[in-house]
Amino acid sequence: MQHDLVEVKFGKFSEKTFEHKEIGIKGVGKNHLPIIGMDRYIDTSMNQEIHEEICIGLAMAKTYTFGRVLGTLPPKDAQKTGTDYYSEQIRNIESFDPDGTHRKNIEYIFDNSPDPISARENTWKYCYFAMGSTIPWYFTFYLRRQSFLEKTQFTKLKPDGSTRLEWEPGTEMFAKTKKFIEALPFESIGRVLFFTTYPNVPVPTHRDYVVAPHKDHNINFFFAGGWRPSFVYNEITEEKIYLERGSTCYFFNNRDYHGVDPEPCFRYTLRVDGTFNQEMQEKLCLEDGYVYHESYEQ
Repeated sequence: MQHDLVEVKFGKFSEKTFEHKEIGIKGVGKNHLPIIGMDRYIDTSMNQEIHEEICIGLAMAKTYTFGRVLGTLPPKDAQKTGTDYYSEQIRNIESFDPDGTHRKNIEYIFDNSPDPISARENTWKYCYFAMGSTIPWYFTFYLRRQSFLEKTQFTKLKPDGSTRLEWEPGTEMFAKTKKFIEALPFESIGRVLFFTTYPNVPVPTHRDYVVAPHKDHNINFFFAGGWRPSFVYNEITEEKIYLERGSTCYFFNNRDYHGVDPEPCFRYTLRVDGTFNQEMQEKLCLEDGYVYHESYEQ
């Protein structure tokens, strides 16, 4: 099984994406568990207090951003909506931009953005606003920022030469949440952010990256407000496997298709990326830390 990255380039824009491929659910660890409720491993006694702090913190936050995903919607979802994720639209830019208007505007964005990272972020926002690209979340908010491909890593080289990954400025109101995060069963913690959903709007089905061996450890929390209809999707059988009811946090293989069904009110998920401690890796049957590896197929 090979699931390759595809490079897309025009003008100053470049992006890597990947095509839809029928692979099925690989699951977590050598036992191939599709989605794991993590409450049994976590102290949930502070859930309500943390939830209230988060709602206050998000209400007072000033630095919301737009999220993005790479790859493509499952074909039936793309047919139903008539659109796709921005990277897939860019990969097929001639179909979505027959007269070149969008390419011209994206080049303008690259020429007038302050730096390459801002240019890329501004490009996918343009695709949402002008090309109708599928928007994966309402907004995102970072407690700790790290690049996507290094999201589990604790270190990040800074201009002053330091490598410690710090909490973002403006996150002081999340004191209880940070203390809770620092006590989780990780040996190191990288990216930490909130994914949020608008009322009656789903998190559309997606993969985080190509299906390949990886060690992307994470826990997803929603603390209070009731169970969330989070699922892992088998694109071969067209079956959704949902998080067990009563769970307030979970772990899954982020290379499997996954999403969240629509809910009637605003919801958030706090995503903590990192590397589990050895005890947790053993409990989850992650051999040498791998969430997925070809050897698990044998």
